[in-house]
Amino acid sequence: MIEEPRVNVSVSVLSTDFTELGRSLERIRLSGADSIHLDIMDGRFVPNISFGSSIAADIVRASGLPCCAHLMIKHPEEAFDAFVATGVNELLFHVEATRFPFRALQLLQGSGIRRGVAVNPATQVESVVPLLDSVDTVLLMSVEPGFGGQSFLTGTLAKVRALRSAADRSGTPLRIAVDGGIDASNAAALRDAGADELVAGTSFFRTSDARAFVRLLKGS
Repeated sequence: MIEEPRVNVSVSVLSTDFTELGRSLERIRLSGADSIHLDIMDGRFVPNISFGSSIAADIVRASGLPCCAHLMIKHPEEAFDAFVATGVNELLFHVEATRFPFRALQLLQGSGIRRGVAVNPATQVESVVPLLDSVDTVLLMSVEPGFGGQSFLTGTLAKVRALRSAADRSGTPLRIAVDGGIDASNAAALRDAGADELVAGTSFFRTSDARAFVRLLKGS
């Protein structure tokens, strides 16, 4: 019998009650999740505002898990230094947010952290194929960025398959992450399509058994 590929699970803290942030980080640690996803919003690239580098640094310091800064901001290059300094293990920016994605990736080249790009639902996967040799991760948004609690867009499955095929053809060791509306109803299909990481937020904090929920997403 062929085993399903195991994926990593990253938990977005965007949906937590920030007055209970310490308890939320402990819950994430105990759940068996692999990392923490930091949704950084500027009120310009997306309508909402979340938090900045100082709070991100606090979460990195307190979490005990690898953290990824997902910059949903205009002109992300201007914020690279501040977020690299927080101690995150990975930094992602949106291809739609900059005119010069290759240059942006070059700016991160010497940072010592993983680097990657995020792609909005309406953006075609083909637009990031030229970047594959320069990134560690491509994050496919399966909801419109900037709002928690949205429903998963099923067209994301085809995008995952197309991106996995492109990466395999190029021989690129790419991590494909998917973010938005992730829960028990779509995790297996995403694993089968070739996703390596699933980002969950609202569904994680709504579940009564976080450890069982993470195991379910991982397919373990």
